[in-house]
Amino acid sequence: MAGSWSNLGRALRHKHYRLYQGGRFFSHTTSWMYKLAVGWIVWKLTYSTTWLGIFGILDQLPALLVMPLAGALTDRIDALKMLRITQSLLLVQGIGLAALDYLDLINLPVLIVFTLLYGIFNAFQLPANQTILPNLMPREDLTVAYGLNSVAYNIARLVGPMLAGFTISAWGTAPSIFCNAIGATIFSACLIFLQTDFKMPASKGRQSRNMLGDIRDGFTYSMRHRGIMPTIVILGSLSLLPYSIELILPSLADGVYKMGANGLAWMTAILGVGAMVQASLIAKRGNVKGLSAYAVAAIVWMGLAFCALAFSTNFWLALVFIFVIGFTASATRVSAMTLLQYSVEPNMRGRVASIYGMITHFGPALGAVTVGFLGDRIGLPAVMGGIGLFTLAIWAWAITRKNDMALTLEVEADAYRK
Repeated sequence: MAGSWSNLGRALRHKHYRLYQGGRFFSHTTSWMYKLAVGWIVWKLTYSTTWLGIFGILDQLPALLVMPLAGALTDRIDALKMLRITQSLLLVQGIGLAALDYLDLINLPVLIVFTLLYGIFNAFQLPANQTILPNLMPREDLTVAYGLNSVAYNIARLVGPMLAGFTISAWGTAPSIFCNAIGATIFSACLIFLQTDFKMPASKGRQSRNMLGDIRDGFTYSMRHRGIMPTIVILGSLSLLPYSIELILPSLADGVYKMGANGLAWMTAILGVGAMVQASLIAKRGNVKGLSAYAVAAIVWMGLAFCALAFSTNFWLALVFIFVIGFTASATRVSAMTLLQYSVEPNMRGRVASIYGMITHFGPALGAVTVGFLGDRIGLPAVMGGIGLFTLAIWAWAITRKNDMALTLEVEADAYRK
């Protein structure tokens, strides 16, 4: 992890990136407030880990169904315009759900509808976000930018749940939900200012005559690439179970450790601190050399942390293992996203980002249902141990593909930059 802390300022010297990242930070912070509030509503309505997993599926189901279309659409139209539309829709969704919560009119069917809407709007904004970023600065600063993106995201993950925990304890869940509408408004304003002197370049690549052809081309390109294919397989496997810990934290905090909403806020925040520290280290290094090996090495430590969590009966000790999980999960996520965006052809960027979004969003939701179902029957500690063994198996496969990833993603990145 060679590099200098001075590298962290390289991305921030670009005014377009500063404006964009500022709006995104507010959006991420209020999104975490929203997610914690909705998770707490589900828990209080059902007291079921299985239902928490089901709502995780509903939140991310659009990632599987809509995101391929969103990625192909992003490669065709102005991504900034798409992002402004999604923020406007999230504003309406947040106000509507907060009003129903304030009036005590929320039940499971109502929450299901609003959760699906939230998932659809988010599915369209992820490929757009990933397409915008590489156009805001020179390619040599992208490694720093992706690291700082994750730092900002995880600061939001730290601040958002803490604010939500305090807000829910003092005034209930409605204000936390309404804050997401405020965050969407701030991000929309930043995007409007950004568009005053910045324009997204038009796509120069060949496209099919129809959207289905574009989607097919994106999958074919990704699966035939020696570096992108194993990276996606690794991310997909990790997303299925290890990454699902974010969605079952309410059950872990209250069901296992009996710490209530404050315990949930602590766990969510500590997971974010671990990820934030890791992302800072990746941004500090300032280049992609050795990033494949670093990501693979992190997987074994993630597996060991899950195994240790299975035997932890003390809440504060469990926070240490959750920190390690956040730290190592960030290593794989940020490294993979950086390598993919460095090596992918520009006209394929939206579609590859949509595949990344599908597996990293829907995978944890599907895993959360499995974890919830098993947790209600054999207990979450035993399930954590099983996840640890599964993660170690992923690591054993990943080390066989590490060289292919380094030779294609890292070398192609340098060649493309030249």
